[in-house]
Amino acid sequence: MNREHILAAFAPLIVEEPVRALDGAVIRFRELSGAARDALYEGVKSGTGNSGFEATLIAATVVDDDGQAMFSAEDVHAMRAGRAPLLEELAQIAMRLNALGQRAQEQTSKN
Repeated sequence: MNREHILAAFAPLIVEEPVRALDGAVIRFRELSGAARDALYEGVKSGTGNSGFEATLIAATVVDDDGQAMFSAEDVHAMRAGRAPLLEELAQIAMRLNALGQRAQEQTSKN
């Protein structure tokens, strides 16, 4: 492999996942870049609790068919005010795909 191949491998992957809370609809999630992960961790410091983290993570990872973010920072409040089971399921998928959180780290250590 050369430098260009390795740098190309850093491009975040997009993965489709069915969501039970949306009657099995398939949602597209993009892996976080290093910079996006840093921004997410900075946002956690704002003190918005779990729902703030989950909604921010969803906004950072859920993408449309063109790979563009479906949600903006302005949508975070609406997500936090909505259904907790949907918020949690989407966030759990995003966390698993991005190896975030206790459960993801346990899975990584098993492999």
